[in-house]
Amino acid sequence: MVRIKQVNATRMELLRLKRRAALAKKGHKLLKDKLDGLIGRLLNIVKSHRVLSQKIEGELISVFQKLLMSSALTSKDILYAASLLSSAKSSVDISIQNIMGVKIPKYEFKSEGNPISYGFAQTPGELDQALMEFRQILPDLISLAEHNKAIQVIASSIIEIKRRVNALEYILIPELDASVKQIVMKLAEMERSNTVTLMKIKDMVRAR
Repeated sequence: MVRIKQVNATRMELLRLKRRAALAKKGHKLLKDKLDGLIGRLLNIVKSHRVLSQKIEGELISVFQKLLMSSALTSKDILYAASLLSSAKSSVDISIQNIMGVKIPKYEFKSEGNPISYGFAQTPGELDQALMEFRQILPDLISLAEHNKAIQVIASSIIEIKRRVNALEYILIPELDASVKQIVMKLAEMERSNTVTLMKIKDMVRAR
């Protein structure tokens, strides 16, 4: 239900409200276009996230199977010692990308060194394969984390923009339009009243 506020029925007020209504409608269109664009981007990211998740899931299963096989063939002490000898180093650089005014973190994975720095005499080949496969999966895992964060940030922005769009569409714009209509009707009524008064004055002047 549209609330009609009491307004001054003047032409200046009418002009001011018309300008506010025009500005609100323009803002509503811009926000609506942004909302539609963000929803489209979100759907694309979700689709990419699903594909990447399925890919990584299969690869991780293979890695864990090889690690289980390694633990069955080798003592825990040897596996632990082998893990400490790794010279591999990894890092993630974080930058910000702007998607339709929404700031999304972008992760860039960097790695150096060899994950296999131990001797091969006492370690099974499955361990070597597991470590190399996991090294290859790491960039995808970082990309998946980037997708997760992007989905979270964009979804939050969509909710906020949707709230603002609804406030404009169902509250502010209808109230402004109703106020404009109210002033137009009052001005028209005042004009008719003035016209009737002038006609009466003319009739009185003629009757003298």
